[in-house]
Amino acid sequence: MANIILGCSLGFLIYTYLLYPMVIGFMAKWFGKSVTKKMPEESPDITVVLCVFNSEDVIQSRIENIFALDYPAEKLKIIVVADGCTDKTCEQVELSDFRHVKLVRYENNRGKSYALSKALEHVGTDLILFADVRQRFAVDVLQQMVPYFNDENVGAVTGNLQIEESGGDPGLYWRYEKAIRKCESEYLSLVGVTGAIYMAQAKLMPVFPVDIVLDDMYGPLTIIKQNYRVVYCEQAHAFDNGSHTLREEFDRKVRTLAGNYQLFQILPWTLNPFKNPVFFEFFSHKVCRLLVPYFIISLFVSSAFSANWFGIFMFYSQLFFYVLTLLFYVYFYKKKGKTNFILSFMMLNLAALKAGVVYWTGSTSSIWKKH
Repeated sequence: MANIILGCSLGFLIYTYLLYPMVIGFMAKWFGKSVTKKMPEESPDITVVLCVFNSEDVIQSRIENIFALDYPAEKLKIIVVADGCTDKTCEQVELSDFRHVKLVRYENNRGKSYALSKALEHVGTDLILFADVRQRFAVDVLQQMVPYFNDENVGAVTGNLQIEESGGDPGLYWRYEKAIRKCESEYLSLVGVTGAIYMAQAKLMPVFPVDIVLDDMYGPLTIIKQNYRVVYCEQAHAFDNGSHTLREEFDRKVRTLAGNYQLFQILPWTLNPFKNPVFFEFFSHKVCRLLVPYFIISLFVSSAFSANWFGIFMFYSQLFFYVLTLLFYVYFYKKKGKTNFILSFMMLNLAALKAGVVYWTGSTSSIWKKH
């Protein structure tokens, strides 16, 4: 029995991290759907949505960054939703020299999903660009993203978030994730977007449930359900410094992964292969990742009870891996303040394990924290 559990556990892990990326890469190459891109002769009007909470120190520079894009300024409108700000964020917005900035404010902090729905009430353009206040855009971001909407099958486009410091997301793991997303986009559609940079057709956007955690998955999935594609534009860059500490990044991942469980309840059709147009990608990339830590545990326990040479080899290999992880934590993070692929892998799976507990105990929240 131990050997059977060992084999099943190892097979699941190999599929999730090795076989699925290979399969989706193969399908993208041979069965992928191209996008007919063309910049319209007249630049379309675009509304940029910024939902903020206590961002007085960065809101002015963020607005300036948006209006400095290589795009006609008269075609841009910014909606800033102040989600119960208690600092001088609203005053900073009102002091802005730009005419096309609309401030929506209310007293109580209700969370990002509520703020997004309030913003959608004021959108009067065909295209919406969703952004976060912390990041900044490359100057050509709109020139890169707008042409995708020439294709009538494209409902949303997400950009390429570049992590400039490795305090939270190391380069190798981040590149691995983006390579998978690129293949998913080329094959059919992404199942989620980068909340810091994505554009969508306004008519396709839903009203967000008030307590939804993963608005950057809920929105795209509802667009996909309407038979549109959500695609990835690698050339549209946004830049971020990442989280300052491993703890901050761990907490962020716990909240994000717990949000997946919430999404399953709100959108149960996502788990139905006959109703979810991207079920293969959704199950392989999202659901399997949530299950990985349980299979890691079962692999370790089953190999400990295995009597054959392979089980013994697997047991000591795992011990070596965990000792190596501890050494990396002490040497890379504690001494140098950096992470690497191995630390990211372990942190992600510890976060996935905790996320299940957090969600089922009702501890997760969509209310933002100020970092």
